[in-house]
Amino acid sequence: MPLIEQGAKAVTDLALKSWLNAGPVDRSVGNGLMFVASDASARTGRASWILTYRFGGRKKEKVLGRYPEISLREAREIALRDRALIQQGVDVAAVKRREKLKARETHNVSALARLWYEREIEPRYKHPESVEGVIRRHIKPVIGRLPVEEIRPIHIDDVLMRIVSAGAPTVANDARRYLHRMFHFAVRRKWIELNPVYGFSTFDAGGTEKAKSRWLTTKELNTLAEAMRTTPNFGRPNELAVWLLLALCVRKMELLSAEWSEFDLPNAVWTLTPSRTKTNSAIRIPLAAPVVEWLNELKVFAFGSGYLFPARRLVRERLGTPHANRHPHVSPDTLNVALKRLPLTDLEQFAVHDMRRTARTHMASLGIDRFVAERALNHKLKDVEGVYNQYDYFNERKAALDRWASLLAQIAVLRVTSPASPVAA
Repeated sequence: MPLIEQGAKAVTDLALKSWLNAGPVDRSVGNGLMFVASDASARTGRASWILTYRFGGRKKEKVLGRYPEISLREAREIALRDRALIQQGVDVAAVKRREKLKARETHNVSALARLWYEREIEPRYKHPESVEGVIRRHIKPVIGRLPVEEIRPIHIDDVLMRIVSAGAPTVANDARRYLHRMFHFAVRRKWIELNPVYGFSTFDAGGTEKAKSRWLTTKELNTLAEAMRTTPNFGRPNELAVWLLLALCVRKMELLSAEWSEFDLPNAVWTLTPSRTKTNSAIRIPLAAPVVEWLNELKVFAFGSGYLFPARRLVRERLGTPHANRHPHVSPDTLNVALKRLPLTDLEQFAVHDMRRTARTHMASLGIDRFVAERALNHKLKDVEGVYNQYDYFNERKAALDRWASLLAQIAVLRVTSPASPVAA
């Protein structure tokens, strides 16, 4: 049974003040309750209440609080409750340490990010996984374990400079925006008084983003096709994802998070609802013959999932090799990581989003009307034209996408190496 040291004589508030006036204090007030003050604390009239006791044969201490905030009477009451717990086999000092650690963890940056993401991002973003990816890869590893109240501008600068140094200024700008909103969320909830991201601009995150112009010529598409076919660990699902992104002209997560229920393969139509598009505009996408073939092949790799590209975790679980992934579909990073594995040393670096620019450029080279090409990319028409022209160009888009998919099929399926498009160099 754990024991409690028994105190000696009773004291009064007047005695406490006289002890403090005399200088440093380390006195018992009875039943293991100590009144302790350093020389500096004594001069300010402050001290600490410490309960000393024995537990498991060892001497233990628990700080109960500060005097005069906690009076002698209150300190005795707290000590009385703690001694009762000790008699029941509870190590009160250990309990306090665990509670303090828990409180610290619930107010660290990782906890703030999780709460902000669940309340502000998941319910409002069409593709919240893009935000989650920045938090997971760039914010949590650097400041995730730090208490929110300890974050200073130097910590924010550290996060941003690491991303910029890795050659990703666009991601750094995203991280800056997310951090600003996240800490503003903390300010509103009184976790902190000031937003440490306040004052940071795009200049601090790599500068103003320049409009990108990268696209792939027919020759480069042939190089890409050959690399995808001959790289053993690239995988056929990733190859199909590339051809479908190019042929359908959609954004990455519009495809990677797509469900089979959106597709009418017998009639060769994919229906994207407003909630699934960046522009909040529904669109019916005609499916060219090569696209339907690729989709039918993709069904084999889906293993009966409702998603075109189910999370690799779900696929591997069916194969007996579990893998962690919080999304029911593949994560936003999957295709990017796969493309980085390709031996493309002779090919100028490109991003997944450059595939939309590639499609748009090649459609222009094929003589496709610009209104049709813009609608194929689900771009909104500007100004008065966008208000009054509500025609969806479905038939025209079908003809355009048929021509574009036919070109891609020559590269992807027939494996030709000679230029097949006017845009070859």
